[in-house]
Amino acid sequence: MALLSILSACGSRQSEAERQRDANTAAGKVGQAAHKVAVEAGKASQQIGRELNKAARDAHAGWKEAARKEQDKKK
Repeated sequence: MALLSILSACGSRQSEAERQRDANTAAGKVGQAAHKVAVEAGKASQQIGRELNKAARDAHAGWKEAARKEQDKKK
């Protein structure tokens, strides 16, 4: 906890007006756009991950079903 309070004390001492002014600069706008892109990329990668998980489960279920059918043929 002490380390956390020390690190937070070393943070930026900008006022809200300074942060707002900096955000309106060209570099600030590029940073905002980059942040938005990063957030959207994170959301997209999470969705792709869910889709891949579902595909893997479906493939596994298909594999098990094929094995079961093969066993039934042998009987």
